[in-house]
This record gives sequence, C-alpha cells and structure tokens, in this order.
Amino acid sequence: MAKNIIPNKILWLASYPKSGNTWFRAFLTALLNEGEVEINDMDTDGILSARGVFDAISDIDSRYLYDEEVKILLPEVYRAKAAALNQLSIVKVHDAFVYNEEGQSIMPEDVTHAAIYIIRNPLDVVASFANHNNSTIDEAIALMNNPQGKLAAQKGNHNINNQFPQLMYDWSGHVQSWIDGPAFPVYFVRYEDMLAAPLQTFSEVIKKVGWQYSDDTIQAAIDATQFSKLKKQESEKGFQEKNAASKQFFRQGKAGNWKNELTETQANAIIKKHKGVMREFGYL
Repeated sequence: MAKNIIPNKILWLASYPKSGNTWFRAFLTALLNEGEVEINDMDTDGILSARGVFDAISDIDSRYLYDEEVKILLPEVYRAKAAALNQLSIVKVHDAFVYNEEGQSIMPEDVTHAAIYIIRNPLDVVASFANHNNSTIDEAIALMNNPQGKLAAQKGNHNINNQFPQLMYDWSGHVQSWIDGPAFPVYFVRYEDMLAAPLQTFSEVIKKVGWQYSDDTIQAAIDATQFSKLKKQESEKGFQEKNAASKQFFRQGKAGNWKNELTETQANAIIKKHKGVMREFGYL
C-alpha cells in the first residue's frame, strides 16, 4: 500500500545525529519501491532545515533573514509543502522539538500525522558523530553534553549554509523535547532493536504509522538496506549527505562498539550527564 493513503500530512523522521535516521529512510525507500533503494535518491522529502526548500516555497532569499525570522516562517512553509502533495510527506529532522518567538512549534502540528523518533545509545553515537564531524571524540562529547548544542551554527547574522542552524540541546534534552513537547503521536524506535529484531521492530512502527505491508515485503526492504549494502553503495558512488570533511558516512553500524572506542573517562562523561534518559531507554 503506497504512502499516499495519508494525503497532505507530514511524517517526521526525528533523531539526534548519527542515530540511524539514514538507515530508516533507506528502509522506507525500499519499502515504497519494491525493494529498490539508491542512497543518493531516497524516496523522502529532505530535511526540515534545508534552506533550498524554504527559499523555493516562500520565494524569499533566506540569506537576508535572521534565524529567528526563518523560524517564524518555517511552519507556514511546511504547511504549504504538505498542502501541495497528495501523499504523506516524509521529512527528516535533527532539531529538538522547539518553539519560535511566536510560540509555535517550528514543525506545524496541525499538518503533522506523526513522528518516528530513532534513538541510539549515546555511548555509540559519540564516536560516529566524531567521525561525521571530523572531530575528536572529546569534542563530540562536549557537543552532546552542551545544553545549547547546535548543528550548522551560522557565521554572523545571516543564513549562509545549505541548512539553517538546528538547536539540539544536549543529547538528553533532545530526547526529552520529543517526549514532552509534541501534541501529535511520537513513536520511539531503538537503533539496537532495529539491529537485533529488524522484522518485528520495523513491522511494529509501520503499523503504528497506519501503513499495511506484508511481512515478506517488509523483510525484502530490510534485506535491501543491510548495512553492508548501503556501505557498498557509498564506496562505489559516494554519498551526497556525507560531511565533506569526513572519510565515510557508513562506518560500522554496530551496537556496543563504544567499549572499543571510548576510554573509561569518556564513557563516564556521557553516563554522568545522561544517565536518566539512558536508564529510561534501557541503556544502563
């Protein structure tokens, strides 16, 4: 059953960076395309923070706007985007669930169908995040522990990057914002369960969204998006979402490898800061 059974609505694929969002989008692409997936042409609708989408829909050159002005206009831009499509729009988001200066969520709740939040053990996130940013692990820990952490922080007063600044809070704050904030349904999926029990995990969330697919179809999408296959595509064709400063996007795709990558001091710095949310999701 195709995704257009839910027209003019948005499904947010939310996560802290390096938590499995790209894998999930690849899976959805394979699901909607009979097991076919091309990592540079996924069947989803970009990322909330994309400046190009904002400029095209609003007909405004956002380089001349302050970020606060962008965030005020962003909900209306995505209302227009949803209204233009006779299908469910699937949009990636790394922002925390935040409000603009007018008290509106930057993700318009009135045109939202639901959100899927992919969560991963922060002890495993940190090394992958460091690789993605071409930073040290200690620098990645500092960002994950920063209550005002941002992606694509702007230089000066104007938006000059391809993406708008994304306020993430620290790792726990990001997760908590998606637990406490939205009025729409948010379905949490653990990266570790996607690895350990893929058919059960993917099937459950697909049913919650309201789609109906057979186990065979879901399994075919899982098979098509095995980590080794996605990594092979990147090695052969490159991946447009890779940070130009990093060597590769698809790195290891494992759970628990933090034990081989973090020192005891580094692991304790993450656990001390985030033990409450980690315990809630079974990571302690």
